[in-house]
Amino acid sequence: MKPEQNIVAAVLIDGDQILAGKRQAHRVGGGYYEFPGGKTEPGETPRQALKREIKEELNDEVILGPQIPSPADYEYSYAKIHIQFFCGRLQTNNLEHVAHTDLRWGTPDQLAQLNWLPASRPVIKWLQQQDLRKITFDE
Repeated sequence: MKPEQNIVAAVLIDGDQILAGKRQAHRVGGGYYEFPGGKTEPGETPRQALKREIKEELNDEVILGPQIPSPADYEYSYAKIHIQFFCGRLQTNNLEHVAHTDLRWGTPDQLAQLNWLPASRPVIKWLQQQDLRKITFDE
């Protein structure tokens, strides 16, 4: 039986650009692009976990906005995952490459050309239909 994992990811927005991170080659899903985030720890809410993960992966603080409507359950060869995506805005944009070999900003149309993990692909399609400048951040 595959383990189950609860994952959170941040769609980080700056104007009309979003941030994509390329997973390190030695990690599961290595070489694919993803939105920064990770596993929730026991006792954490999804938003608490995401703030912690952004600090760990990018060494920055995040202001979170709305949750993105997206299919939430995926089965990979290594686990069943339940993933939640939230819009976010970085406090400083002083990014550090802690968990990714490449970090790049681009419009949803530009980033749609990258090789994304399957769970992120519906989010890219959703983002292509949004006016990113109208998304509000509530924290």
